[in-house]
Amino acid sequence: MYAQRPNLIKQLDNQSGVWSADVTYIRVPSGQYMYLGTVYDPENRKVLTHQLSSVRDGRFVSDILLEALSQHPKPAYLHSDMGSEYTSSVFENLLETNHIRHSYSKKGHPYDNARIKAFHSILKRELIYPNRFKSKFELVARISRYIHRYNHERIHTYESSSAMYKKCLTY
Repeated sequence: MYAQRPNLIKQLDNQSGVWSADVTYIRVPSGQYMYLGTVYDPENRKVLTHQLSSVRDGRFVSDILLEALSQHPKPAYLHSDMGSEYTSSVFENLLETNHIRHSYSKKGHPYDNARIKAFHSILKRELIYPNRFKSKFELVARISRYIHRYNHERIHTYESSSAMYKKCLTY
């Protein structure tokens, strides 16, 4: 058990330079669970990278972050929960090496990382729960297609009221 670590992004007015990370469980056809790890850009409402694994540990989430860093400019902050994979020395060392500050959700407060939690919830409601997948390979392919659609086609309804007001003025 770890002592609570600081939520560095709680007081930020601007979410630019902040990424979120989270892991969720997905049941596969065999009845076992796989873990979907995701790095998310809350400012742009996009999944930057994701991976599925049967193992949830520091190496798993580090590999996901390394993939995101190879494709996108590094953030100033990465926000996650206090899970053992995110408090592992492997993950903490990766953040330190890349000069990324680690911000943590307060224990028992999932809304501190609400946008990535919402993405996982939507993915499960729209893709996972209504479908039966014949194999892990089909699951991986369908999640990848879903994330592409989410990033490039889905209308995101949680724009700020000022952004929505400005759009209304242009119609």
